[in-house]
Amino acid sequence: MFLMNKAIFFASIFAILIIPTERLYAEVLAKVLPAMPLSLAEAIEQSLENNVDIHIERENIRRQGFALFLEKAKFDATLSLDARSNRSVRSSTSGIETGPSGTSRIIRENQQINAGLNQRFPWGGDYDLTLGQFRSKASFQTVNPTLSSNLIFSFTQPLLQGYGKEINETPLRIAQTSERISQAAFQSQLMAIILEVGVAYWDLVFQLNNLEVAQQTGQSAAQVLDAIREKVKIGLLAPIEILVAESALAAREEAIVIAKKDVQDTEDKLRLLMNLPEQSLLKPPALHPSDQATTSREAIDEEALLRWAISQRPELKEKQLLLDNLSLSVKLAEDRLAPSLDLVGNVGLNGLGSNFPNQTEQLSSGSFYQWEAGLVLSLPIGNREARARLQIEKVALKQEILERKKQVQTILKETKEGLRRVSTDFRRIASTGRAQRLAEEKLKSGNERFDLGLLSSHDLLEFQDDLAGAKGKALKALTDYNKSLINLEKVSGRLLSRYGIKTVSPEALLH
Repeated sequence: MFLMNKAIFFASIFAILIIPTERLYAEVLAKVLPAMPLSLAEAIEQSLENNVDIHIERENIRRQGFALFLEKAKFDATLSLDARSNRSVRSSTSGIETGPSGTSRIIRENQQINAGLNQRFPWGGDYDLTLGQFRSKASFQTVNPTLSSNLIFSFTQPLLQGYGKEINETPLRIAQTSERISQAAFQSQLMAIILEVGVAYWDLVFQLNNLEVAQQTGQSAAQVLDAIREKVKIGLLAPIEILVAESALAAREEAIVIAKKDVQDTEDKLRLLMNLPEQSLLKPPALHPSDQATTSREAIDEEALLRWAISQRPELKEKQLLLDNLSLSVKLAEDRLAPSLDLVGNVGLNGLGSNFPNQTEQLSSGSFYQWEAGLVLSLPIGNREARARLQIEKVALKQEILERKKQVQTILKETKEGLRRVSTDFRRIASTGRAQRLAEEKLKSGNERFDLGLLSSHDLLEFQDDLAGAKGKALKALTDYNKSLINLEKVSGRLLSRYGIKTVSPEALLH
């Protein structure tokens, strides 16, 4: 009895908690969220803000910026400090070390402090300024303890290979150009994404309008079916006419189903480009494009547009910057052909005493000094490695020059094709619009003749299909024209300025 009551208790809890929860979850899934109004500018903004590839490319620009810092850091000064202390105890049989005491136990203690400053010269050499303090205490020393110090300035300056500010700052200039290359690649990626979003946006506009045409055509078929049934009832038409109309209606219902599926597919494509993280994956709100397709055409100076494309396409900017870097690499390779001849030298002051004032006095007096100067020559016999590297860099430069010429031709071709697409699609709007008006007049006349019994239902349904096809072609022409306009902005290099998009400077990305 107790077990039965316990089972009833848990069953009641399950009914109270679990079943309403499942019902509530089903109601949430079944709830249709309101449509989301969306302009093309908003879709582009969302895509650029949420796109993962954009964030990856931004990080690449940041990386190139830090690489530039690394090249600048090669000319930074380095301060060093070295402090050491040691003690040794050993035995010795040397009379010089043991002295008259005769002991064989030798004890020695040393303390040393060195401070230095080192820096590379922009014209190729480097210097090293060192201040050293040394204190020594040993059993056998006459002056015990002994303090010594030195202040030494040493330098190295290449005279042939590696000489000059231009050569030594070449890696820095290459890093600066590489940063600009990343920026140009970033602009190319932005334009590619904007074009993809624009195409998807106008495709969604087309699919929604196409669905509306399919629904209107389905309603017209349903009206024809009702009219035929009335005429069959009064004996004006044979019953087979009902089958003809029902068959036509079934085909149009299928077209509506397919059109709805096309709308949903295009919405998903646009959502994917926008990467909206807050939207439900199961029941996202429908997207409602708020921009109307334009039918106007602005005057275009084709020659000026071609010149603009050649000067402003980021792909060409990127290629030119790459050529600049390769030219710098050739200069570096040519510098490596020269033999290495370095001027080296040092000058310094020395001090020695039993205490700090004594050795400091000697150091500052200038009476105890040292200097050294000389030349160091290194000449690889044959120098085949440097010659081979120079030829490799020259070949790479020549290849990129040819690639740039090819890219110029490609951009001119794309821009000309873009201009022709705009012109062709604009004329298509007029021709398809005229075809739609004629199909509307034909259907209007067909309805009048059908009402008078002078036109068969089959012909009337064909007139409706003709009008639906004409409307579809008109919508397609209008959609293609708007897609061609945004494509022309892309191939001519004006897309970013068209939508007021400014790329973030590398300096801003580094903070």
